[in-house]
Amino acid sequence: MSATGKTTLVLLPGWVLGPQPLRPLAQAIERCDDTIRVQCAPYPQLKSHHLDEWLDALDARLPDDAWLGGWSMGGMLAAALAERRGLRTPGLITMGAGARVMPSEPAVGSLPPPEAWPALLDQGRHDVWHLGKRLLKTLPRTGTRQSAVELALLGAMDLRQTLLRLTMPQLHLFGEHDMLIPAPTRQVVAEHLSPAGQIQLIPDAGHGFVIDQADQTAQAIVAFMQASGR
Repeated sequence: MSATGKTTLVLLPGWVLGPQPLRPLAQAIERCDDTIRVQCAPYPQLKSHHLDEWLDALDARLPDDAWLGGWSMGGMLAAALAERRGLRTPGLITMGAGARVMPSEPAVGSLPPPEAWPALLDQGRHDVWHLGKRLLKTLPRTGTRQSAVELALLGAMDLRQTLLRLTMPQLHLFGEHDMLIPAPTRQVVAEHLSPAGQIQLIPDAGHGFVIDQADQTAQAIVAFMQASGR
């Protein structure tokens, strides 16, 4: 906790979507607990897909002693940065993030273009149209080169050993019916968690639960942070 009495939680976004879709979740968290300040961080514009270079850039940009969190690719990067920062990270929150891209998931090289993602994020749920409409309004103008760099980074990350080494409190949230992070992927995360980590399912939710179930997601995050003493 900072000298102002506020706890900072940094949220990193999913592939190509930018931080804007996470802002309603950030607001919901702050409504649940006004001692938590949430920062939705954009990604640096890097030409390299090497994880160490991304971690160097994020470590230099993000505040010290902040909780780290992220959705999808952002959750994977948050976990990797948490390992690097060690005691400078009081806790970790991941949402819809695996330990690596699994063979049963869509091949990274064949993932659809960014404009097709809104319809995929809520697979397993009934309200795809509304979520897609909301996401399309916030979809950033991510250049093709930057999208490709992020995609290569996503495909290269393997965080199984990272999860085993993490010692800070960790909450790993998943949508119950997430077809992008299916049960086998969640099982890999569970098998590699250290004793400090725990998994929680958001009921009746797809990959976009951070958006269409922002209040429920915020409540789970705040309850965990409060129980961990922040």
